[in-house]
Order: sequence, then C-alpha cells, then structure tokens
Amino acid sequence: MLISIIIPTLNEETHIAKTLTHTLKLKGNFEILVVDGGSNDQTLEIVKDFPEVKRLCAPKGRALQMNLGARHSQGDILVFLHADTFLPKEAYASICELCKAKDTVGGSFRLVVDDPNPIFKIYTWFSRWNLEFFTYGDHALFIEKRVFDTINGFKPIPFMEDVEIQHRLRREGRFKKSKLAVVNSGRRFQKNGLMFQITVDFLLVMLFKLGVSPKRLKKYYPDNISSKN
Repeated sequence: MLISIIIPTLNEETHIAKTLTHTLKLKGNFEILVVDGGSNDQTLEIVKDFPEVKRLCAPKGRALQMNLGARHSQGDILVFLHADTFLPKEAYASICELCKAKDTVGGSFRLVVDDPNPIFKIYTWFSRWNLEFFTYGDHALFIEKRVFDTINGFKPIPFMEDVEIQHRLRREGRFKKSKLAVVNSGRRFQKNGLMFQITVDFLLVMLFKLGVSPKRLKKYYPDNISSKN
C-alpha cells in the first residue's frame, strides 16, 4: 500500500530540511509531496536538495495547498503533515493496521510537544481522546484517498480546515486514533508565550464551533503567529 505524505509550507526554511530528512528515513512505502504557498525565504531551494520529494506550488492557504497535493498524489492513504512535525518511526504500520477495517475513513496520531514544560504532558494526555475537540492538524491527520475524494477534500476556508473536515469525515465512517504520537516543535508556544497561546487556541476553536466564520477568526491567528501557514 502506498501512503502519500503531503506537507504544506510557507516560509519553512528553519524546519523543512529536518522534517524531510526524518520522514525519508521512515519504514514503509511512502511518497512525499511538499506544496508551497508562496514562500519568500529558502524553503523551495532547500526542498530541491531532496530529489525524492515532489515539489508543487499553490495559492497561499493550507486547505488549498493540501487539496492540490492530494490531486497530485498516488497513494491509497493521504497523510497531512505539518512542516515542523515528525511522524513516529512505525507510522506506516500503524496507519495500515488502523485502516484495515472497511468502515475506517481515517484518523490521526497523538501529539507530543518538543518542550520540557510539564503542561505539555496534559496536551499529550488530551490528544489520546478520539474527539474533534482534541484532534487537530498538527496531529497528522490521515485519510483514505477514496473518502477524501468523495467528500471533496478540505473546504477552501482560510482557517480551521482541520476541524471542519473531521466533522464530515466522522459522518462517513470510523475515525481512529493511533496509540503512537507525532512530535511537534511547539514553536508557537515558545514564540508567543505558553498561556497566551493556549488561551488563543482554545477560544478560537470554541468560536468556530459556535459558528463564527473562519475568515473572521483568521484575523486573530495570522500566518506569522508561529512562522507557519
């Protein structure tokens, strides 16, 4: 089974080489696609140093970039990976095992933040729960390609695309949570302050669930809040 790993980027020169190096060492049958949203740093030049990786350019916006990557992918399963996140070593085996059941549409990993602050242990604990409110894009969502096509992929919204697609996916079948965890850099917490970022994240998700438009919410989560799109 081929699994396509799709990585949307925007000014990721600090992290992309480490992520690609790690990902290329994983066991399994993978293809990797980097979809850039208009970087003005060295991101694309760095990606060129990895000839095994497919390079694509799309309009800015994580949803648009991931949809383009999906259209150019060949895999049976799509993994949407943030540019500062490492998949676990046994990611391939875990995804294949979870997706064996016919009623499975996709899932995600748990989350470990690469930061010694004890509060992130709480983050990790919550990430084990297979609920929309505790599952986000930095957990590396994986989706059956046939299901992704059936629901027409991510909605072209500027924010909360990871939360929105889960709502539709869970109507199509079983969404599963791996016992393994991805490792995220936690840079947005380091840059903006731990408690401030936790509060912002919580409030924005709550407002989205209450019906506030992603366009309005995006104003409070600009691209440079974490140096990622």
